[in-house]
Amino acid sequence: MARPSMAGQRREEILDALEQCILEKGIQATSLENIAETAGMKRTILRHYIGNRDDIICALSQRWAEKYSQQWQELLAWLPGSNRAQALIDALFSAGSKDKVNNTIIGEAIFSEAKRLEPIKLHQKQTMQEFIRHLIREFSTQYPGSDESTIELVSYGIYSNYLMSESLLPLGMLDEIYKLKQASVLLCSQLLKS
Repeated sequence: MARPSMAGQRREEILDALEQCILEKGIQATSLENIAETAGMKRTILRHYIGNRDDIICALSQRWAEKYSQQWQELLAWLPGSNRAQALIDALFSAGSKDKVNNTIIGEAIFSEAKRLEPIKLHQKQTMQEFIRHLIREFSTQYPGSDESTIELVSYGIYSNYLMSESLLPLGMLDEIYKLKQASVLLCSQLLKS
């Protein structure tokens, strides 16, 4: 009988090691050697299962794009039947745990590589489009009389506020995050007027 493939497990171990390196050293200071050492593997094993440093970063970006999609599905399933827009804003701008702070650090590190790695740019664009699409759908349902272009602009504004709040989270700037949440609530109130 053939041995089961270790490819999936090795790939996850390598990506876990990259995440750990990002948290400890930052993405710019993380080398293929650092990833290999953290994963407890030789560099040749990393190359065999994923590829070079950029390939590993792109694979991590893909993993996180899938993770964000899964989080959206869980969030949408969790939202109550009424006042979904307010519950959505509350969830998006909730205070961060240590895991959420670490996730933000990793997410921002991946984002920083989008300027030079086209697959990551594509993942970031898809993640943004998915975020906006969910907001538009929720707001269109809750505010059926609102103008479509206003719903779209409000959705982009809330997305921008969310990105800024994520950037402030590792800095512990909770008052500023709260103000971004209030600004998002104010944006939503525009949907009642349109």
